[in-house]
Amino acid sequence: MNTKELLKPNLDKIGITILLFLLTSFFFVLFTHPETVQPVWLLLLIPSYPISSLIYQSLTKRRLLLKVLRWIVFAPLSLLVLLSFVSQFAPDKPPKDFLITHNFVDISQTHRFSKYRACVGHQTIDQYSDEPVSNMQHYINADPRIDPGQIKIFAPFDGYVLGDAPNTMVDGITMIPKSGVPWWPFNQWRINFPHTHVLPEFQDPPIHEVKAGDLIGYVNSLGRYGQRNFGTQVRVGVIAIPPMFKNGNGEPYKKLDSIFNYMTDDVFAQYQEAIPGLQSREDMIITKEYRLSHLCKFKEGGPSFSDNPPYFDTGPVEDLPVEEQDAYIGIRIDDINGMSKARMCDDPDDFANNPECSD
Repeated sequence: MNTKELLKPNLDKIGITILLFLLTSFFFVLFTHPETVQPVWLLLLIPSYPISSLIYQSLTKRRLLLKVLRWIVFAPLSLLVLLSFVSQFAPDKPPKDFLITHNFVDISQTHRFSKYRACVGHQTIDQYSDEPVSNMQHYINADPRIDPGQIKIFAPFDGYVLGDAPNTMVDGITMIPKSGVPWWPFNQWRINFPHTHVLPEFQDPPIHEVKAGDLIGYVNSLGRYGQRNFGTQVRVGVIAIPPMFKNGNGEPYKKLDSIFNYMTDDVFAQYQEAIPGLQSREDMIITKEYRLSHLCKFKEGGPSFSDNPPYFDTGPVEDLPVEEQDAYIGIRIDDINGMSKARMCDDPDDFANNPECSD
């Protein structure tokens, strides 16, 4: 077979080329953690094509293997490439009906909320952006005197609740507005609550229409490894593939934003009533400029695959002035002694065994 015939394109060779390109890119991203996707990566297609031509030539001698490759590999691969392409065209802003008209939790059951872009918990950042490393979501910690599994999750607006993963593409309850149907699973604005589960009636089929305020599920009592769960998080953003790998953590979100930018004044007033000194929505959002000048620090040893996702070294909250704190601690945001006790009394056993926690 001459070189011209060897390199003559067909669908099989193109499919093998794309497969080689995706596999190479995956392992490159996995081990190097690039900050952004670079167009220069497409140059990998040049050496991939002659290699795929040689692979195809050897497969023509084994027709059965070639058929298996076409139906078992190429069909899912084509769907993955299509969804990856579509996922890049999500709108910059959510639709008008993406508005929280009913609070998704009972604030009386919660202990504290973290700020957006806080250096608390673990890294969650906007995919392929210049955002500084931080936690671009809000933690919702349960009142330590109650089981997190008793915390209800309500529909924040009229729309659709998706069944648990894999229907959500991520862990936990996911809500999309009515305008999200017909919808693509990767490019719709959504609210997501990790470490939660929907009610059984919402699991099959995996999408159900609900009204604002409807009970849709609960926080999980236990984490994925059987440890006691302390609450949930709430994310606003768009799922997109392929994910970005950074600091040993996969980042499947883009266009992340704060819930406080998408709630009515009546809903926000509930937070103002619960948190003395909370004046505006911006009080719950750390600006990008501030975070860039006050970078988050990882725990000793830094991020690694053995510490996945990478956790931040928060330090004692009470050492910071109120206006610089990353976490609002319940109704005790302006009470240093109360905050110290809140950090000490973070488990139901504390209330039974520690007299200082009894009040």
